[in-house]
Amino acid sequence: MISGGLDSTLAARVMLEQGIELTGIYLSAPWGCCDKTVAMKAARSLGIDFLVIKMTDEYINVIRNPKYGYGSSMNPCIDCRIYMFEKVKEVMARIGASFLVTGEVLGQRPMSQMKNSMALIEERAGLKGLVVRPLSAKAMEPTLPEQAGAVDRGLLYGITGRSRKPQMELALRLGILDYPNPAGGCLLTDEGFGNRVRDLFDHQDKIDLEDMELLRFGRHFRPNPSTKLVVGRNEQENGTLQEYLAPGRVLFKPDGFPAPSVLLLGPPDDLMNRLALRVISHYTKPEKRPAEAKVFVKIGVPRGEDAAPMDETVLLEGNITDDELAKIKVG
Repeated sequence: MISGGLDSTLAARVMLEQGIELTGIYLSAPWGCCDKTVAMKAARSLGIDFLVIKMTDEYINVIRNPKYGYGSSMNPCIDCRIYMFEKVKEVMARIGASFLVTGEVLGQRPMSQMKNSMALIEERAGLKGLVVRPLSAKAMEPTLPEQAGAVDRGLLYGITGRSRKPQMELALRLGILDYPNPAGGCLLTDEGFGNRVRDLFDHQDKIDLEDMELLRFGRHFRPNPSTKLVVGRNEQENGTLQEYLAPGRVLFKPDGFPAPSVLLLGPPDDLMNRLALRVISHYTKPEKRPAEAKVFVKIGVPRGEDAAPMDETVLLEGNITDDELAKIKVG
């Protein structure tokens, strides 16, 4: 399993030093800590094959109904890890892999990287004794590949804890100098993102990965149980919001002046339309607003069909206050 981060890159290198053939597997999720490009670059630098497993909508249920509960926010780390291992196990059977290698470090993460949790995850995923963790192996019981002599335990390490200093020293010894700085980790551990996930689960029964992806972008506001506003924070996000236009959604797009676009999710009505316009007005600098400021309103259509005509609407006067926004802000 390779994320492109230092730990998984080191684990792979340690195995390669023993002459063990590896295939790098990257698990793609909207809230991962590293992106596919970083993982692919790491695999290329190691000279190993690279495969991607894209999470499917069934993963939503793992997050929504975790058997082993949540961590600090909406992160079901143990259930998530079990699901990931199960998916990797399917690929292992397909390519004829003998065992799994991960960059996990004992004690680095409080929920999924403790001895009991690691043992539970292996067993539930049907990989008991088949997960080699080269960075922490000497601090754990020997795995089946080690017992069989397929992996030389004497060439593995006993790193534990949260400090990255031992990994950085090992990277220097192995000549690994180009690696990313520690990322923020899984977004599900972030309190703000977790609040957005919780809000989505509370107000929407049917959820897919695209709904989860949208949580990464913009400012989110919930004015009533059936409606949500997503407000772009910059030009790039304004463009991204347009990509999420679909049936049951309305896009408000400023014309000719720098201001955020607003994606309205839920049944549009005059009150919500006016609220969307007030939010645009709120986030528009007065000196940037022309005398005849206008906003295009684009109604969602099924993908693959021609876009609906865009109607012009005069931008309403009267900004919404910070206090009003704070009451409906999500995450």
